[in-house]
Amino acid sequence: MQPIEAETPEDREQLALLRLPLGAPGSGMARYGAAMYFYRSGKLDADLLEAYRICCNLDSEDPDAVARSRRSPDE
Repeated sequence: MQPIEAETPEDREQLALLRLPLGAPGSGMARYGAAMYFYRSGKLDADLLEAYRICCNLDSEDPDAVARSRRSPDE
């Protein structure tokens, strides 16, 4: 999936949440909320959304690393 580009002020706010630093208290849930926003607008695929869901209670876990670990070796 292509990198997310902010097209509206709301997109910019949600993108800032999606990019919160790992380990910040509550960041996992905020990132998941932003991921859901972008999923619903078609800018994030279901596999990456699932990685954000897995990490929503794990503020220090990297959703991108989780998504990579869940891909089959053929991808």
